[in-house]
Amino acid sequence: MKRFILIILIIVNVNTYAQDYSFSQFDLNMLYSNPAFAGYENDNRILIHRRNQWAGISEKFNSNIIELNLSGDISSARFGRGKISWAGGVYLIEDHENLVFKEYNIGIIPWTFHFQLPKNFFISMGMQNVISYHTLDWSKLIFSDQIDALGLVTNQSSANIPIYDKYTNWFDPSVGFIITKNGFQQNYDQSSSVGFAVHHLNRMIESFYNNQASTSKLPVKYTIHAQHKGNVPNVISRTFKYWKVFARHERQAKYMKKDEVGFSTILSNNLQMEFGTIYRIGRFISDNSILMSESIIPLVRIRMKPSKRIGMEMSYSYDFNISKLQNINTLATHEINLNFYFIKRKPRPCPAIGNWKN
Repeated sequence: MKRFILIILIIVNVNTYAQDYSFSQFDLNMLYSNPAFAGYENDNRILIHRRNQWAGISEKFNSNIIELNLSGDISSARFGRGKISWAGGVYLIEDHENLVFKEYNIGIIPWTFHFQLPKNFFISMGMQNVISYHTLDWSKLIFSDQIDALGLVTNQSSANIPIYDKYTNWFDPSVGFIITKNGFQQNYDQSSSVGFAVHHLNRMIESFYNNQASTSKLPVKYTIHAQHKGNVPNVISRTFKYWKVFARHERQAKYMKKDEVGFSTILSNNLQMEFGTIYRIGRFISDNSILMSESIIPLVRIRMKPSKRIGMEMSYSYDFNISKLQNINTLATHEINLNFYFIKRKPRPCPAIGNWKN
């Protein structure tokens, strides 16, 4: 299918709202989801992630992200009885729907501060700005006035509509916070965190018609996420050493909400593997709120250390659609992730692990 039929709803003035793309493996500490994740771990990191959505239909919906996560030195400043570290990062997201619509986002995180407090508490605060560039190929669109009574496409051009084939947004700020609590002594490998992020504070215009109405503004997005990691006693299992449970609540505009919860277990052998499942619920809020089960998402990860100073993590997940859309119609939604960790010679306390002396 080389051409799209342009839905009439985006031509007339109706209450339609844009929505951000979303990745299923939300527990990967992506800078895109919360700028406070910059420097959250001890080591510098490069993340490469690809989402191929609904492979069963001819029109492709793909999102790709690459990010550079830089961690700072926590001994550079003091905060009461604790310490402060600085971190930053940058990411690039490429998103496209077939060959018609393409979007590029560059997220710049100039600073994220991690405050180390007594009793192994950490508070992380970050800010970012996103620069986005959008393009639209009008030649691949079919308008309603180009379809005759027999359903055939004619060469008649669409009625006088002001057309723009690209636009750029330069100022799209976001902020994020994370509170982390790490364990002590024999429970040092246990940790809990809860975070909150607000995106699109500027509510920039997203329109190829230069439409300045409120429906052309990207809605503010609110994200709440939490995670707890615990260890499995040897008397229960010597194979599965760790387990974690994680959740995310996301809301954008007054009509769209999404909830996800996941659970995974981690092997403690030399070749570390993680197996888990994520369950996603979508909500469309109107006069009668509709609660809909969307997907069950199994995932598998493998971690290895190819060299003394480099760690590597590979991850794969599959979205099995259980909504009315049905998996047989959409088939697979794949996500593939590759992480490279550049291990520092001098470890530092960090929110993800706590004090390394434990």
